[in-house]
Amino acid sequence: MGQRRQVHRHERPRTPWPEFADWNAAFYTNGQAQAMYRDYIRAVVTRTNSVTGVGYAADPTIMAWQLANEPRPAGGDKAAIPNLPNFYRWIDETARYIKTLDPNHLVSTGSEGLKGSIEREDVVLAAHRSPAIDYLTTHIWPNNWTWMDSGNLAGTYDAGAAKVADYLDTHIRLATTLGKPLVIEEFGYPRDGKTAYDPTITTVFKDRFYRQIYAAIEANANAGGPLAGSNFWAWNGEARTPHADHRFQRGDLGYMGDPPHEPQGWYGVFDSDTATQSVIRAHAAVMAGL
Repeated sequence: MGQRRQVHRHERPRTPWPEFADWNAAFYTNGQAQAMYRDYIRAVVTRTNSVTGVGYAADPTIMAWQLANEPRPAGGDKAAIPNLPNFYRWIDETARYIKTLDPNHLVSTGSEGLKGSIEREDVVLAAHRSPAIDYLTTHIWPNNWTWMDSGNLAGTYDAGAAKVADYLDTHIRLATTLGKPLVIEEFGYPRDGKTAYDPTITTVFKDRFYRQIYAAIEANANAGGPLAGSNFWAWNGEARTPHADHRFQRGDLGYMGDPPHEPQGWYGVFDSDTATQSVIRAHAAVMAGL
């Protein structure tokens, strides 16, 4: 749901921005859309796993439910500000509804943080204040937010890293204000080159970025702060695209963490990325020991 200008990781759509997100924001007050949305929630949350026979609501392998991927009150201030009460109400009422179906699992918004909150801290706080929202979320995409230049990583990495550090510090402060945990649930970085999607391309700067994120989490968690964990984006495993343009085509079976509308291999971690995996394993070991 995110988009550029304050850019999300997805490519710019053909539809105009912020008009597209402004139009989408009508969802929060559309009765028919909300009824269909709740039907979907009920079908998923109350589903029983056909393999294990365990209902999702009782399944300990599920950590949390999320209201949406990157919900926003709208794309720009003009539409978002008058829509804020509807946005907050949707968050609170939807989270409470999920808990009536499943009181055992956590619920989060799926928010990007400031980037999904018209860059306003008060919006982040209000969106996560509901007692039915158990923790804050944030996403970090330096490349798509134009915090660095993928064609000149050596020359722009440090400037981007400074913005990453500031973004982390801000969300730690906001989570501390609300007294709730914080999860960096999406973060990603390109391989070493402007259009480097192939797994043979090195990941020197990507690994450096991962280490920055992990070091911040480890330091804050060790100090008793709200940073509770993270999810890197994403695991590509043994999947490989057969296409020279790295574009997903209907019928492809090599599914990656990179969604079909994005270049395959843009941000994901492949099974051959031993250096990146080493960084991930080291962080996992540290977190396990806290």
